[in-house]
Amino acid sequence: MSFLLRWLGLDAPLRDARLRPYRRLDCDGEVAKHLDRTRRAMSEILGARITRDESDLLEGSIGLVDGERIVVRFETIDGPRTRISIESVRPLGASPRTTSPYVERLAAELAKT
Repeated sequence: MSFLLRWLGLDAPLRDARLRPYRRLDCDGEVAKHLDRTRRAMSEILGARITRDESDLLEGSIGLVDGERIVVRFETIDGPRTRISIESVRPLGASPRTTSPYVERLAAELAKT
């Protein structure tokens, strides 16, 4: 049985699958403003296809082989400020990473005023 698990690649520890590159930003302005900015940045700068578009969440997919999904959450904090959380989600079969160029690029774009 262990041979079969090794052959299928299922004997790898699952703890690596939980590594998700992540960034958090606190920005001035309402959620709607940052939602629009993020939607444009994901499409135009990252080349992502928006797959989920809600009032407090955006999700986009990038690439075909060994693809990556970017999930962005928006939360109102103390008045007209917004907390933006950017997370990279990759398939279980993909090699684990602690950083993502997509997360870093999107965070840099959204940090611009």
